[in-house]
Amino acid sequence: MTRPLRIAVAGMGAMGRLYAGWLQQGCVPGAVFTAGYDPAPGAAARLRDEFPQAEFFSRSEELFSSGLADAVIVASPHRFHPELGEEALRAGLHTLVEKPAGIDAASVHRMNQTAAEHPQLTCGVMFNQRMNPLYRRIRQLVQSGEMGRLRRVTWMITTWWRPDSYYSQSPWRATWAHEGGGVLTSQAPHQLDLLQWICGMPERLNCHMRFGSHRAITVEDDVTAYLEFPGGATGVFISCTHDVLGTDRLELLLDGGKILVEDSCRARIRRLYQPEQELSAALDAQQTARLVEGGVMPDICTETMLEHKPDWTEQHCGMLADFVASAQTGAPFTAPGAEGLKEVQLANAMYLSAWQERAVPVPADEEAFRVMLAEQARREAEKNRRKD
Repeated sequence: MTRPLRIAVAGMGAMGRLYAGWLQQGCVPGAVFTAGYDPAPGAAARLRDEFPQAEFFSRSEELFSSGLADAVIVASPHRFHPELGEEALRAGLHTLVEKPAGIDAASVHRMNQTAAEHPQLTCGVMFNQRMNPLYRRIRQLVQSGEMGRLRRVTWMITTWWRPDSYYSQSPWRATWAHEGGGVLTSQAPHQLDLLQWICGMPERLNCHMRFGSHRAITVEDDVTAYLEFPGGATGVFISCTHDVLGTDRLELLLDGGKILVEDSCRARIRRLYQPEQELSAALDAQQTARLVEGGVMPDICTETMLEHKPDWTEQHCGMLADFVASAQTGAPFTAPGAEGLKEVQLANAMYLSAWQERAVPVPADEEAFRVMLAEQARREAEKNRRKD
């Protein structure tokens, strides 16, 4: 019988404590929480009261060399994800990094290169929404080609409302220097990942952003991107953190029908009896009038509904269970490090496009992004100095 996988958590903030709690409660079969890392003064003593069965360290190297863990979950502030991921891999630990995999694609590349040097270890990213059965089914429909080629994708995801108190709870939130961005870096990575997981990577995009448009922050809180995919498909991605009423709506138009997902829990799948090109050639003027004036005729498509109420804890624990299985058996992990890189490349391209006010290729120029991100952090620091 395989012994439990001993898991440590590097970064015992809000998310880190959640992971530790799920493990402590036995929510992930075959895994136990054994150790943690938090550099804050006095954190170790406080954490021992909350998790008495675990040991805690104030330095990451002490944790990784302690021999108390077989694997680690990296739940630190975003900019440390690749650095701690590399450190853990070099210490011989299976590594699961909280999203996003990093702030810039170059650092995620380095982490993935380190993972490639240790092929016996599992390295992945916590894209928990890949556990949602709706998105798994939709990906299968699109990737298999059974509904034809993708023509257009539109995702409006504005349910990431965040009040002023959210941004003031920690000095690293919503900063270029520490968090590396706003809604694209902290909230929307899940949808950026699902977008490329389902549809593939766009080859070019043009993005417009507003920075601190409705909050006293320097990073983006409003994003609209136009996407161009290989093969001619197009798309639009919209997100923000200031819509308290929020919309989560994904629409996929294919040659053979349409898929509409609302609130990540209901999917309406309409399949044409024949591809749209054939329908266009076959309908006469009278039939066309019926179609455009009275809505979709019942004899041109079938319709099915899928429903699954998403459970945040279930998704996270499902991903953790998948990670444990991969670490113990070598089975492929649902969200390997290479997938984390794609999401960061997509976000980096959106930032670079907005900053340069032009369309850019995907992936974008990594060095150009690094230089411009550093400039945003410099301006942010100067602005803060003027406030003081």
